Amino acid sequence: MMPTARDRRCKGRGDDTPSRCMVAEASGKPIRVLLVEDDSCAAAAIEHDFSRSALSVTVARTLADARASLLHSTHPFDVVILELRLPDGRGESLLPDIEACSRQPAVIIYSSFLSELRADALEYRPVAVAKPVSTALLLRTVRTVVHGYARSVIERFVRRFSLSKRETEAIVLVTQGLKAKEIAARMICSEKTVYAHLTRACEKAGCRDYHEVVGRLFAFTCQALGHTPPDHAAFTGPVHPSSMRR
Repeated sequence: MMPTARDRRCKGRGDDTPSRCMVAEASGKPIRVLLVEDDSCAAAAIEHDFSRSALSVTVARTLADARASLLHSTHPFDVVILELRLPDGRGESLLPDIEACSRQPAVIIYSSFLSELRADALEYRPVAVAKPVSTALLLRTVRTVVHGYARSVIERFVRRFSLSKRETEAIVLVTQGLKAKEIAARMICSEKTVYAHLTRACEKAGCRDYHEVVGRLFAFTCQALGHTPPDHAAFTGPVHPSSMRR
């Protein structure tokens, strides 16, 4: 019997397999991934290669499993990789649950059915990746979204509004969904100082609050990539709900 495409995916990954030298992240903590995928073969391949690169992967094959993982995980996820078609519903229906996380993970929607993606799902700003995709490319995408916006874009944004290094650091940490207390720990300063940096960044960028600064950074990123940004008003509300509440 001739092997099927599914069998070939299971059997080997060849040159697409990430190198073993890609080990622990610079922070010393592995990136935590929630993979929502009902194809057991594809999930096994991703889990295998990501684990070799020191990423921690939790696999959920249904929406119910994914919701349980988000709710009961002892450590927050950094990124959710989400298939659109799942046995118990549409992948987009998980987006509100992801947004409700105290530390909101990044979202990558990867599917062969991206044309079916509902317009309202774009409000959550997922990164869309079309299947088939190599695990190496998916891994690079995960690392990129977890580590925030491209450095070159941030540097142009910083020059545009003359932000200081500490103001920039505070804004970038906000985009990653960290709370004020967590940002203070990262920056080794008080929460009061964090808010002072954010306030100065708002003043320089001509924004009312740090949510609007993040929205402007997103719009700036879209323009830098040659895309038309969504209506700016859609990005003036909280990007990470309750992420900066005390």
